[in-house]
Parts: sequence; C-alpha cells; structure tokens
Amino acid sequence: MTVAKEREFLKLFNELESFLRITYHDIDYSYTGFITKLYQIKKSKENRLINNTNNFELIKQAAQMRNIIAHNNDILIPSDRFIKEFAELVHKITKPLTVRQVMTNFYELKTASLNSTIGETVELLNKSGFSTIPIIENNELIGIFTEKSLFDYLSLKQNKAVLISMKISEIIEAIDLNNHPRKYYEFISVNTDIYQAYEYFNKDLKKRREMLLLLVTENGKAGEHLLGIVALRDLENQLIS
Repeated sequence: MTVAKEREFLKLFNELESFLRITYHDIDYSYTGFITKLYQIKKSKENRLINNTNNFELIKQAAQMRNIIAHNNDILIPSDRFIKEFAELVHKITKPLTVRQVMTNFYELKTASLNSTIGETVELLNKSGFSTIPIIENNELIGIFTEKSLFDYLSLKQNKAVLISMKISEIIEAIDLNNHPRKYYEFISVNTDIYQAYEYFNKDLKKRREMLLLLVTENGKAGEHLLGIVALRDLENQLIS
C-alpha cells in the first residue's frame, strides 16, 4: 500500500514536472531546479493556477516530498488527502479545459438577422439574459448587437432618430464587425485553453477597453464559421470552481 501511494504520487509529480519543462522551455529548464523554476513561473504570472498562493504552496510541498521520498523512501508517506488534492491540481494544470468545452454553441445562441426589427432584437436581448445578440445572415456572423448599439448609432448619426420598427440593417454601421465604434469582441480558436481565454478579458481591463465576449472559430480568425461564443462569466464559472 505504501509503495503504491509513493508510485502514484511520483507519477503525478513527474507528469507536472514534464509539462512545465515543455511549456516553459523559453528559460533554460535543464539548468534550473524545480523550485527555482516554479518561482520564475509565479513571478511571470504566466500561469493563473500556479500564481494562486494556495496552489503554489501545494506544489512546493509536493516538491519537498518528492525529494524526501527519492532519497529516504522509508520516512514519508503521502496521505490520501494530499494525493487527491495534488492530483486535481496537476490535472487542471496539465489538461486544462478548452474553449470548446465551455462555450455557448452556435446552435444554442439567441440570434437576430438583418431583417429583424430593433424592437424584436431589444426584446430578445432582455429575455435571453445574454449581454449580446449575434446578427446572423446566411449562417454568417454579420455583427454584434448590444445594449449600447443604439447609443453608438446615435453617436454616428446625430441627426437621426431610432424607431423600434427600424430593421437591424438600418443601423448596421453601429454593429458591423468591420466598422464597429466599440470593439466588444475578439476571435479565438476553439482549442484555446480557458486560462489563455481569460487573459483576453484581463488584458482588456488593463487597457480600459470593454470586451463582452470571445467569438469562437476553428482557428480564431475572422471570416471563419462561428462555432460559438464565450463570455467572461463562462470562464469565471470554471476558474472559481
């Protein structure tokens, strides 16, 4: 039983160490001890999980335990609780969820078309609980309607009025992806992990811009078929849990 626990723990630690060696190879890992490397990663803030104080301390403890087991394997036995916590953390770091697993799929989206009226679209926005309504025409994403789209339109057309009977096509300048007064979105690949995705929003806050969602395509490029969308709350639900 003791040997089995040691093997399980060492397998987990080796998995983590190998992952960090490959992922953070920009600094010469071969000549850097594990703890030193760990501090470098935390200082760089490249990894949200390792930057967390509790997670960082857990990994440090694991490294110390690994050294003791490697040299004096009769002294220390990892507890079931420690192995469980460490295993969960290693899994989150080495096999993070991807955008594909947390996004709202295209077929689940509440959408409007260029022929939809402003009144219909505003009502859909209010009832859906979403902060944005994608405008889809012929299965292609044309623009993003938000609660501020009408203000954007009025700022562009100062002598115009907005009527609820107007079509979305009539305010296309305020929602068009290529000519948008505000940039509410970024394109992102479906295979991006959730920590990288979160950084899009975090970076946006630092620049004091407003971004409401990530538009998910196969390679994260405009012009590709929209697969889904990711809002900040989708990522926070996973990161906080």
